[in-house]
Amino acid sequence: MNLQTDSSRQHLQQRLALFYLPVVAVFVIFAARLWQLQIIGGSDYALQAERNRIRNIQLVAPRGTITDRDGNPLVENRPSFNILLYRESIKDINATTAFLAARLKIHPDDFAELIQRSKGTGLYRPLVIKEDVGIDDISVVEVHKREHPELQLGPEPRRLYRHGTLASHVLGYVGEISDDELSKEIFPGARIGDLVGKFGVERTYNKPLTGRDGRRFVLVDSVGREVGLLDEVDPVIGGELRLTLDLELQTVADEMLADKIGAIVAMDPRNGEILAMASAPSFDPNSLSTRISLRDWQRMVDDPRKPLQNRAIQNAFPPGSTFKLIMAEAGLDEGFVDDLTRVTCTGVALYYNRPFRCALRQGHGTVDLENAIARSCNIFFYELGRRMGISLIAQHAQALGFGERSGIDLPGERSGIMPSPEWKQRVRGTKWFGGETISVSIGQGAVTSTPLQLVRAVSCLATGGELVTPHVLLRAEQLPEESALWPRRRVPIEEMSMRKIREGMWQSVNAWGTGHAAAVPGLDICGKTGTVQVIGAERRKDFSGDASIVEDHSWFVGFASKDDPEIAVVVFVEHGGKGGVTAAPIAREVFRTYFAKRKSPTLITEAARTARAGGQ
Repeated sequence: MNLQTDSSRQHLQQRLALFYLPVVAVFVIFAARLWQLQIIGGSDYALQAERNRIRNIQLVAPRGTITDRDGNPLVENRPSFNILLYRESIKDINATTAFLAARLKIHPDDFAELIQRSKGTGLYRPLVIKEDVGIDDISVVEVHKREHPELQLGPEPRRLYRHGTLASHVLGYVGEISDDELSKEIFPGARIGDLVGKFGVERTYNKPLTGRDGRRFVLVDSVGREVGLLDEVDPVIGGELRLTLDLELQTVADEMLADKIGAIVAMDPRNGEILAMASAPSFDPNSLSTRISLRDWQRMVDDPRKPLQNRAIQNAFPPGSTFKLIMAEAGLDEGFVDDLTRVTCTGVALYYNRPFRCALRQGHGTVDLENAIARSCNIFFYELGRRMGISLIAQHAQALGFGERSGIDLPGERSGIMPSPEWKQRVRGTKWFGGETISVSIGQGAVTSTPLQLVRAVSCLATGGELVTPHVLLRAEQLPEESALWPRRRVPIEEMSMRKIREGMWQSVNAWGTGHAAAVPGLDICGKTGTVQVIGAERRKDFSGDASIVEDHSWFVGFASKDDPEIAVVVFVEHGGKGGVTAAPIAREVFRTYFAKRKSPTLITEAARTARAGGQ
């Protein structure tokens, strides 16, 4: 009897165990899940819950202002409003799409594309769906904010380039950071949607110009409506930049190029400060300070006149007869030219069984160095080049900065070309011919220079051998002492050499040489013209297309005053014709403006008035 009872009890326990085992398993699983929710994922879920009731709004910091050397504002900020979309507050995507199309003129396809592109970002980050909106759009959002809490207005300071196209290639512009810039971390700390410097000083000095964003923490209800302010941290404006530019001089330079394609640079030869840098055609950076569409951007890029190109530093052309100054320095220092050197110019000379002509068909007669510079005699410099050879020419030109970037604090500078036998073999795979040396001797052939390189080299000749680093920054917050940023190097040039070159340049402007159109009464201006053939005279006769595209390029480079240089100027005009006819008169107005202001800082000069009237 007892044995039977024990057997029944054991059987019952086994059945109960089978019954409770699934129950226990369920409780274990439930407990484990509860532990995971509360302990492991607690902070994550709490953060999500917090986001549902607290909205963290970014307050974009204004970028720093940019002024000219005298403190005149060039770039400031203006208030604007963007329409923001908070995706976590969308209740009905179709209703939102219809509302945007009907009331805010946002096409459904554009909205769908924006949503698609934003899938990689967190829902709590707002999307800019329309920027810099006017009062009508602001009213629409405000009136309908209860039924569409996903739409909010977001203030954003916007760049204001006070003078439109003026100095646009120096100032640059801002734009939304690209995916490529983000992946390469070109702007450390920047995030999707941030505006960063894209060109000019806006790019070079993006870091000191960038402020520190603020935050606003607001309480929102279950459908995303803001119901209260919890806290606010004010944004901090970026640092100010003071540039070396002179606003009045820049105005004249820009307007002198109003109907041309070319560049002007005015520089202090003693320290490399850029007083004016103009490039034409130009562009209005205000039109690029918004998130420009790909279509509009492509239209600017494809413009055959290339308005986005800074021709002062990004275009390199043969320097023409301005290169004779470098030839003169090399010939004097190497002993190939002295006080007794004379060359007879008959208008043509034969080198390597080929005729090389002078610009003056009947010839200049017998000329010395100073006269050859003043009257721009090709034959004198052909002969000098033949005697020296290309290697010596290249050595002296490279010492003066040809074939290298100047180091200016602007992006995109080109190095130009100073050819040599080694260069030609490396780049073109062929040997150097003597006739090429003859062409290079007058700044034709393979030698090319940017306007900035040329004015830098001539400044070195003007100041006694100091090759400076050109720059547009005068002072900036959050940067080290400016003098440490601009290295200079000493170029060994004989004093006698510089004296003779200066005399030849002075005669060019003041003794009815090729640069006489640059003369200003009462000023000791030294200068040299240059005219660059685009195609040969024989080919031009047979050319049947637009004559303007085969017209010669026009150069002038000079400085003042002769014995105490304080400004150097270069003018380049594409297809402008003879340098003495087109470029020299432009340089005259730049010199006139500079010295008129120096005598009377508050005076708006006649040159400036004339230029401005012509530009209106």
